[in-house]
Amino acid sequence: MGLKLFSWIRAKQVAPEARSPERLLIPFSNSHDDRDALRFACELARVFNAQLTVLCLVEMPRSIGLESCPATRLQEGELAAAAAREIAEEVGVSNLRTVVRPTHHCGYAIVNAAEEFRADLLLITARYRNGRIHPTLDDTVEVVLRKARCSVWLYSAPHGGE
Repeated sequence: MGLKLFSWIRAKQVAPEARSPERLLIPFSNSHDDRDALRFACELARVFNAQLTVLCLVEMPRSIGLESCPATRLQEGELAAAAAREIAEEVGVSNLRTVVRPTHHCGYAIVNAAEEFRADLLLITARYRNGRIHPTLDDTVEVVLRKARCSVWLYSAPHGGE
């Protein structure tokens, strides 16, 4: 009985009081799943009246410095940001910020952006790589899940035939 009481008290102490998120962050690369996840994030931002930040990352090889990122590569990020703004207008979200950044590794850039923008909730599309037996999450998602200090929600659309 004492063990059960201890676990109940511990659970009460560990579980923080539920509060609505004020700052949402979503990485966006303009893929089909990312567009669906952004629509979901826009709905969340609208319901909670939260600030939504859309992070459009341009991944660069390590041989190229981030400060010397080619303009053509940055334009890809700007196109993704424009698509994100269109989706937000469709859903009716006006409190949107888009950020385009070059990076060497998307996972660490997402974690750093979450700290920089003091995100309460990070919504990321779950991407998988094929393992030998079972598919596993890709490196970016694994880094975000391990390193992010805020709550992380994985968004995954149902796949046909499963």
